[in-house]
Amino acid sequence: MMTSSLPSLGHTNGCSNANDKCRWFSSKSDKASSSHSQQQATNNNDTISGSSQHNTWVEFQKSIAVTGFETGQTVREQTFGKKSRGGKIDRKRKEREAELEAALRGVDNTQLKGGEFPSLRYSDEETERLLAQAYAAIPPRAGKRGTRNLKRQRRRWEMKRQYDATKKQERMEEHVRRMAKRHEISQAMYTIRVEAGDLRERERVYQMGVVERWAARNGVVSSSSREGGVAKMET
Repeated sequence: MMTSSLPSLGHTNGCSNANDKCRWFSSKSDKASSSHSQQQATNNNDTISGSSQHNTWVEFQKSIAVTGFETGQTVREQTFGKKSRGGKIDRKRKEREAELEAALRGVDNTQLKGGEFPSLRYSDEETERLLAQAYAAIPPRAGKRGTRNLKRQRRRWEMKRQYDATKKQERMEEHVRRMAKRHEISQAMYTIRVEAGDLRERERVYQMGVVERWAARNGVVSSSSREGGVAKMET
């Protein structure tokens, strides 16, 4: 048999039977907490913001404010309510409604947006007068004019341009010499390739003459039959 671990119903506050909802806290603490919350709500509702923390901050700012000076302090309570959102569409809708109500009243309150303002145009006389007034407001320059510096800079850049021109001429002359030497080498190679056949023939005739003289000196008779252009020597 199972026994209940709950306390007996006879010790509850205002519980007549088991089906009633019983509260396990004293009625004294409940009354105190409810009265405290009602008092706090009343204090918050007495102010505009409804926030005791904000009110305390405003009171502190008022206490340190200096008369005659704008220090950017918060000395006025703000309303913390629900933010009205809608952005650009909501703003344009409100503008159209305001213009419609003004038109019904016979009042023209059309707000000019960006780019709808007329451009300012001045006559020639007015322009001259404004320019003269602006130039007259420019204070006279006090101090050196930098004339020597301007001359020095002009001379320095002139010398630089002359130096650059000299170096450019030197590079051009070096290029001409390089191309001439390259052309000379190319011409020499072309000449060798053209005259290579005659040179080989003269070399062959010379070699054969050397061989014949050597054979005549050593008593070697050359054979009349030649194969492949090479003479055969017989002893």
